[in-house]
Amino acid sequence: MEAVLDSTARPTAAVLVDAARRGDRDAFGALVEPELPLALGAARIMTRSSADAADAVQEALLSAWHGLDGLRDPAAFPAWFRRHVVRAAMRIAGRRGRVVELDLAMPDPAADIDRALERRTLARAFDRLDADDRLVLTLHHYWGLPVAETAHHLGIPEGTVKSRVHYAMQRLRAAYDAEDRS
Repeated sequence: MEAVLDSTARPTAAVLVDAARRGDRDAFGALVEPELPLALGAARIMTRSSADAADAVQEALLSAWHGLDGLRDPAAFPAWFRRHVVRAAMRIAGRRGRVVELDLAMPDPAADIDRALERRTLARAFDRLDADDRLVLTLHHYWGLPVAETAHHLGIPEGTVKSRVHYAMQRLRAAYDAEDRS
C-alpha cells in the first residue's frame, strides 16, 4: 500500500525514505529528482559517454531503490545516492575501456569559437586522465563536494583526497597543455 503524501508541504527526507521503503515510488522519485541533473552530469564526466552516463544513473537508481533498507540516516540520502552513481559510473567506465564519443554537431556560427575550442581542448585533456583522476576531480570540482565528503565517498583519508586532487590537477594541466600544442 502506498503512503499518501501531503502535497502542500515538502516532506522531510525521513518521511520520504520511510514511504519509499514501504514501496511508495512517488516518494522515491521525490528523493532522487533533485539529484538527477548532477548525477547524470557526473556520470557523463566519469564514463565519457552520454549513453553510458544514462545507463549508470539507471543502475544507481535501481541499486538505491533495492538498497533503501541499508540507508541508516535518511538525511544523508543525497550523499548515499551519489555513492551509488559513482560506483555504477566507475563500473561502466571500466567495462567500456578507452572509447571516446565524437561530437558531430555543427557549431553555431554565432557562438564564441574560442570558448568552444577551449572546452573541447579541456574535454580531450580530461579524457586523457585515468578513471581515478576523473573521479576525484568530478566529486571535488564538478559536484563541489568538500574534501571531507569526497573522502567519505571514496573511503580514504582527507589528506589523501587533497593530494589526489592536487596531482590530478597537475596531470590535467599537463594534458591540457599537450592538447593545446597539438
